Amino acid sequence: MTLAGRRVALATLLALPGPARAQLGTQAGAPIRLLVNGTPGSLSDILCRTLAEGLRDRLGRPIVPDNRSGAGGFASVLGARGMPADGSVLVQANIGVTALAPLVFRRPPIDPDAELAPICHLTDSPFGLAVRADAAGGGTLAGWLAAMRARGGGEVAVNSATGLPRFMVHRLSAVSGVPLTPVIYRSSGAMLPDLEAGHVPAGLTIGGEFIEQHRAGRLRLLAQSLGEGRWSLAPEVPRFNEQGLGDFVASAWNGLFAPAGLPELRALAIATAVTAALHAPEALMRLQPMGLEPTGGTPAQLRARIAVDRARWAPVIAASGFKADDP
Repeated sequence: MTLAGRRVALATLLALPGPARAQLGTQAGAPIRLLVNGTPGSLSDILCRTLAEGLRDRLGRPIVPDNRSGAGGFASVLGARGMPADGSVLVQANIGVTALAPLVFRRPPIDPDAELAPICHLTDSPFGLAVRADAAGGGTLAGWLAAMRARGGGEVAVNSATGLPRFMVHRLSAVSGVPLTPVIYRSSGAMLPDLEAGHVPAGLTIGGEFIEQHRAGRLRLLAQSLGEGRWSLAPEVPRFNEQGLGDFVASAWNGLFAPAGLPELRALAIATAVTAALHAPEALMRLQPMGLEPTGGTPAQLRARIAVDRARWAPVIAASGFKADDP
C-alpha cells in the first residue's frame, strides 16, 4: 500500500458509521484467539502481541496470541481449520502463505482463497540486496551489476528454497540482463557468515536481517524493495525502482485473516480497530525499529494486494521452472 493509500485507509476506517462499529459488540467480553505464524520472540510474535495490546480496549475483548510454528509457515492457517467464522479466531499470515503458495507448490497445504477471509493488511517489510562493504562496484547497485556482468554473472544467497527472495533473484536477473543464480541456504543465520566472508557475492532477504551488519560496515545494503518512499530503518538505502529497475517492488508483508465465511461488516469493523492500533504511537515505536512498517486498511484492500502480488510474481515463478512438492 502506498503512503497516500495508508492515510486514506486510516481516515476512511476511522470515519466508519456506527452500524459497522457496532459489529464489535458481538460476543462482548469473550476472548479472541490470534493464531501467530511464529515462535515466541519472533518478529511475527512481537507484531501480534503489540496488536493484541492495541486491540484489547478498541474491541472490548481480550486478545490471546496462540503461537503456531512449523509446517513451512502454514501452521497458523492450518490451525484455523474448523474454527468458527465469527471473529472469535483471527489468523496472522504472510505473503508466501496467502498470495504465493498456489504458485510455488504443486500441492499447496492450503487453499487460501477458499479457507481464509481477508481482514486487514498489517505491515510491510522490504527485502534488501546486500554485499560486502568492499565488494566491486563502488557501493552502488548499478556498479555491482556491472561488475557481475563483466565476470559473466554471479550468485546471490537466499535463505529459503521456496520464499520470495529466490524468485526475486530470477527477476533481478531478467530486468538487469545480468546472469544471476540463487544459492539456497536453510536460514539467514547460515547465510550471513558466507556473505561476510565473501564466499558468495551478494545476499537477498528481508532487509532487517542485514541491518546490524550494514550499520557496522561489514555489509552494504545496495537497494531495498519498497514501492515508494524510504525505509524508516535505513533511509539512506535507495529503492530498486529508483535505480533504473522499474517495477521491482516486493514486500515480506503480513496480513490478518479469519476462517472463511466471516461477515463483511464484522471484518470491516475489526479492520477499523486494527488500523487504529497499528498507527498508535506505542505500536509505531515498537514495530518500526524492527523493520516492520505498519499499514492497515480494509478487507478489500488486502484482497487487492493479494491479487496484485500474484499477478506480479506468477510469470516470474513460472519462468524459473521451480515447483515445490512440500513446504
